[in-house]
Amino acid sequence: MAPWSGLTGSKKVFFGPAGEVAELYIESGQRRSHTDLFGVLSMEISSQRHNGILIVCPKGRLDSQGAAILDAFLAETITESDRTAVFDMIHVSYLSSAGIRTILATDKKLRSRKGLLHLSGIQPNPLSVLEMTGFLSVFAIHPDCEGATRAASAGLPYAAIGTACDDVATFCENGAEYTVTRRGKGGSELLIVGYPAEGQVLCQDEETAVPVTVPVATSSMGLGGPGHQPCEMGDLLTIGNIVAWNPPASGGNPDYLVIDPKRSEIPVSAAFLLYPTNPADLFVEMRSKLPEGIRLSDLFEALSGIASRMEPEYRGVLFISFCAESPDVALLAEGAQKELLSPPAMLAGCAVIHDPGVRPAYFRGVAPDLLYRRVPGHPGVVPRVMSLVFHDLPAGKFGRDTLERALSSGVPALLGHLPVSTRISRAMLEISMISEIVTNTGTEIIMEEGVSGWNRDLERIVHILHHDCSEVRLSQISGGYSGSLVFRDDAYDRRGRREMPFVLKMDRWENIEAEIRGYEGHVKRYIQNNATQVIQAERSGDYGGILYTFVGIRGPQSRIFSLEDYYLSHPAGEVQETFDLLFRKVLGAWYGQPRLRYLPLYRVYADIYNYEGVRDWAESRYGMTPGDRMIDLPHGMGESINPLYFMEKIVPDRLLADWNVYEGSVHGDLNMKNVLMDEERNMWLIDFAMTGHSHILRDIAKLESVIKLEMIPVSSVDRLLRLLELEKILLSQQRLGAVPETPSVDDEDIAKAFSVIRQLRGYADTVTLLDDDIRQYNLALLYYTLPVPAYVSVNDKAKEYAWISSSLICNTLI
Repeated sequence: MAPWSGLTGSKKVFFGPAGEVAELYIESGQRRSHTDLFGVLSMEISSQRHNGILIVCPKGRLDSQGAAILDAFLAETITESDRTAVFDMIHVSYLSSAGIRTILATDKKLRSRKGLLHLSGIQPNPLSVLEMTGFLSVFAIHPDCEGATRAASAGLPYAAIGTACDDVATFCENGAEYTVTRRGKGGSELLIVGYPAEGQVLCQDEETAVPVTVPVATSSMGLGGPGHQPCEMGDLLTIGNIVAWNPPASGGNPDYLVIDPKRSEIPVSAAFLLYPTNPADLFVEMRSKLPEGIRLSDLFEALSGIASRMEPEYRGVLFISFCAESPDVALLAEGAQKELLSPPAMLAGCAVIHDPGVRPAYFRGVAPDLLYRRVPGHPGVVPRVMSLVFHDLPAGKFGRDTLERALSSGVPALLGHLPVSTRISRAMLEISMISEIVTNTGTEIIMEEGVSGWNRDLERIVHILHHDCSEVRLSQISGGYSGSLVFRDDAYDRRGRREMPFVLKMDRWENIEAEIRGYEGHVKRYIQNNATQVIQAERSGDYGGILYTFVGIRGPQSRIFSLEDYYLSHPAGEVQETFDLLFRKVLGAWYGQPRLRYLPLYRVYADIYNYEGVRDWAESRYGMTPGDRMIDLPHGMGESINPLYFMEKIVPDRLLADWNVYEGSVHGDLNMKNVLMDEERNMWLIDFAMTGHSHILRDIAKLESVIKLEMIPVSSVDRLLRLLELEKILLSQQRLGAVPETPSVDDEDIAKAFSVIRQLRGYADTVTLLDDDIRQYNLALLYYTLPVPAYVSVNDKAKEYAWISSSLICNTLI
């Protein structure tokens, strides 16, 4: 075995087939020998440093044994100061899952330091393994070690490097040398949001503001501010995960945010914004051959020529993000170019280039004008070039990695627009070749007029949730008594294609927060496939909105309706079948494993919704007060307990009494508007603001009260009396298992209601197992029945029915 000669300042280790160290060359070039050497080598690792970048060169099979050897080597070699490294895999002939784990672990360690691992020279077998396992797009991959080392030295983040590169070319154009690496194919859409108001500072409350989400993998420039909540706006620039903007009266001195690298998108609000929808196609390194550098105009001309030669589908428009050094910095100002900083300076920004010799088919309407900028005092138009400008950077610092460090350390910077006469000595650029221009002036909301409670905050929430859509059609499904609004949400993208249907719920933010907690704690864990899934929640002012999607829906054309709609339009037999599906398929995971616990049931059901409204109604209708223990029921039904007396005189003495009852996950507001269906009787729950652990019978009692008090129009005294007769039958049962037979009635609505209620009573008996104390069920019924007289959505006879029913229920609890 020959030593590795001439490797001063490098390390090289030989390993035998059992993993033992054979020879070691350390930084001084000294040789260390190990006597346990067994002939054939399975793994050989060398390392060196180039401009501070660690380069590791494994040779052999990176299988489980080789991975263990490499792990040990890296533990010794990677120092605390290493933020980036290169694995040159030109001599790695085999890669297993163990080897992938080692590479992933190293990449994760470097990313935690805001760095990156670069891979180069990957051979066919390891390359196919990475491709098959889906990791090809995870790592920064380069064709050779030299290119990987250059990228690592530049300190570029992952988004600026891309993945597999198979096309590198060098050009000499307009006094500079360009090294171009192809990173992708197919081009990108250029999204233009809003319309420019050059030289103005706008407030986000103005109608020109459009919520936008910019991918971290791209860059953007325009007029706006960070976040989707109201703020003042000015010149706005995003580069990777960095946001910089000029607030009003900033004098060009920008504020900035460094976004969490785990986030893939940046929320902004913009009056005008340009950005490509996909990562860049080309990565370019430029060095001027002229001491004074080359003009931006010459740089742009050269890049257009290079793009046209490298991409047959070139259509004349490029979006560029760049880091550059300039010996001659000036920013465009009204009336003149204003010298700002003494040279040299570092620039970091974006530009749009249009080749005037090419007019693509997508140049229609106002699109061509939006690519240029009009500056007061300057004739004609100028290319859009926006940049951060730094000076006083430490010598040798260059690249995007420097940008974050410079902003974080308080290095003076300005943000503004560059003239094309700006000179550039060297630059690194990402180029997106634009295949289509898409304009976005906001999302049109189409809905019926007169939706109660609609306001400006709710409108803004819709714009935020659907910032990338051209049109949203809202069809109201229900409006809860709490004031929430629920809509079927049909959205259309910028090309007019209909997306899958959503459910949109809007309410005060504290209720939306409660709903998110209920979803995360009880829905997502147990019945995710039988409930709408939360995909996004947004807030504006005191209001919030949740966008739900459906699991298993057939397609955009599927008709979505509520269980209430189904109940009212189908016969009793089909309704009973549907309720059976609801309890077996959807709610079974909640109710299937109840826990026997001691619960203070009177405390659980003590807080009657809008109880003050019920008191006011009873006093104005019957002259009743809580001091009256007994009342005379109307329609000759005799004397009965006063529900107000029961709630205020009897319940307080029972608040601490524990009942040994079953508890489980419950919806908390299981009315039939909160169960959605399609034509195939797939069902999804919505509205989880009250979801949590509670008495297991409360959902069933809620459904019974809804069927009796909302599904049967109480249109006459005769129907009211029939309902009360059935109420007496239901309340005469002494235990949960005693399910009453359906009486013979000639009223189809009442017969259907009684048959479904009988079915619900059977479910109540099933989920409580051996506990057949019917008082717990009656107490839950009282909780949902007594508030009805205060509802504005029911008529006087229905209120009277609820009042009498509440009194009869109280009799069973005395």
